[in-house]
Parts: sequence; C-alpha cells; structure tokens
Amino acid sequence: VAINHACAYDPIFVGLAFRNKPLTFVASEHILRSKWGPFLDKHISLIPHQKGARGSRTALVTLKRIKKGESVFLAVEGGQTWDGRPLPVMPYTGKLVKGSGATLVTYLLEGAYLSAPNWATGTRKGKVYGRPAGVYSPEELRKMSDEEVEKLIARDLSYDVWKWQKTRKDGPVSYKCVRGGFADGLERAVFTCPSCGAIGTLTSQGDSIGCSCGFKVRMLDTGFFEDDAPFETIVDWEAFDKETLQTVLAGKLSTNNETELLSDDNVTLLRIKNEHSEETAACGRLTLYCSDGAPVLSIGSSRFDLSGLSDMKTVRANRIVFSDESGYYELRSGKGSNTNLRKYVIARNLIKE
Repeated sequence: VAINHACAYDPIFVGLAFRNKPLTFVASEHILRSKWGPFLDKHISLIPHQKGARGSRTALVTLKRIKKGESVFLAVEGGQTWDGRPLPVMPYTGKLVKGSGATLVTYLLEGAYLSAPNWATGTRKGKVYGRPAGVYSPEELRKMSDEEVEKLIARDLSYDVWKWQKTRKDGPVSYKCVRGGFADGLERAVFTCPSCGAIGTLTSQGDSIGCSCGFKVRMLDTGFFEDDAPFETIVDWEAFDKETLQTVLAGKLSTNNETELLSDDNVTLLRIKNEHSEETAACGRLTLYCSDGAPVLSIGSSRFDLSGLSDMKTVRANRIVFSDESGYYELRSGKGSNTNLRKYVIARNLIKE
C-alpha cells in the first residue's frame, strides 16, 4: 500500500481503512526510540527505516516480510510534506514494488496535512478523507519498467492541499485547534522575515507569527494567511526562505575566510547505536560555518563536512538525522523549543545542488 505522507497520524488513518487486513508499517527508526517505541514494537508490526541513511536493509526486510504473506504500508515520499504539496517518490520504489510480486494499492489522503502539519505544536479537528486511487496486479506491474511504476505512483498520489481547498464545491474546509492557535510552531518551518530579511528571528503565538522588527501576520482556520499578508500560503514563504538562504550561502561560501552561516543554541547531538539506543555526543551551540570555502556543521567538539554527508532528513519538527562514514546521528532541539533545525537540511540541499 503506497500513500502520500501528510501527517504523523497517517498510519492510523490507513490502518482504519485496511482494518480487515492488518498492515506492516515501514516506519522511521526514531519512533522505536520514543516513549511509545516498546509498546509499538510489541503490538504493531513495524519495519524500522533509518532516514538520512542508505535504505538497502529496509528494502530487503520489506521483501522478506511480503514473501511471508504480510501486507506492507509505505509512505513512498520518504517523509511528511512540510507545505502540503507532494514530494518526489523515493528512488528504487519501483524496483521494490515490482520485486515484491505483490498487488499495489495507491491510497490517497486528502486534508490530513491541515489536521496536523509537521511543524505545528498541536492538532486540529476537521475533515480528512482517504480513498484508493488505484489497484495494480503483479502481472500489470511486470510489464512496466521501474521508472514507469514510480511515475504511476506519483500520478496517483500527486495531491496539493491548497488546490484541494480552492476547488472544493462546498468551499475550503475549516479546522479547529484542539489547543493553541493555527500558527503555533510555524517558525519551525519558515525562518526568514519578509519585512527585514533577518533569518531566525520569527516567533509564533496563537494564530499569528511575527518578527522583532514589528512584522506580524495571521493564519486562518483554512491554513491560508490573511488577505493582506505578503504570502498566500506556507508554500510561498518557503520559496522566499530558499531564495534568501541561497543568496546568503552563495555570498559567504565564495570567500576563503571562516564565517558563520547559521547557528542555534540549546541543541543536542545524539549518536544512534544498534537496537534503537542512543547516547549523547554533544550539547550546546549548533553552527554551520564556512571554512576555506567548505561548509562545516559544528556542535561541541564534533565537526561534520556538510557536503560529505550521505543524506540529511527531518524526522520531526525538532529533529534531523544524518549519516556519514563515522555513523548515524540525530540533532534535537531543546524540549519545548521552536528552534528551526530544518534550515540546516535546506542549506545542505542547496549546497549539494
């Protein structure tokens, strides 16, 4: 079962839809390190996947479980959408689907992103829909190339929540916050003030997000910003973020002087070990700086060549994971903190490009 990954509750939504045939979930490894990890490991069938690391082991385990007769649920985008738009299908998904010899069901979730955005500190009550988009037999899949299977999945699961809100016959769905406001935690997704251009100065409270320069904007119960805001949706704000960060990186990486690019206080570096255990490697100030034209990620006595990382992914709003030759790591902001760690992932991707 291939789905678009809209929010953290997708496994519950999909599990309810397929309740007559329990599913095995391919889940981020960090879930097994959470307080719910032991319970989930005991009562729900999971295949842990290390985001930010090579996934060949995950694929092999998945194939073995399918061969045993299990049905497997996979978020084919590899992570939750941050802005309500579709993400690319993960590489080798077509190869995995074809190699399984199983029937493929593409299952589309609508409205789930606005019920629990990845960056939000709380959930919202509102309408969420789920439906099968396509069902494909092993015989049909064998006639396709790996790339054609991936294009088929991408076509079925291509869903933009903002287009959906604009084109609904009954008008956009309104959501109701269980606690807090609609903008609470938004600074964990966006990070540049559109008024003064400063990075990392945004703070949210209730339905509004603002900057120390005096800028302030309100988010509505439909997920859109108020009419006089500089952006219509978070999508537009993200584009502004990336454009600003790209300009900053291009200017500072072109010099041979050691210069700071980004920094945040109260961050912890964890080294992830086998059997889903972790140990603290460093705490304190996280810095991305330029050293002789090369980007370096620094915390405590640990240094990482940003361009030499195998991968770097967000797993929750306050956590990012990455790997290099020395091991698998997680960066985590302080409890209750709205520090934006995602900008380091964006910076790494911009530098790689």
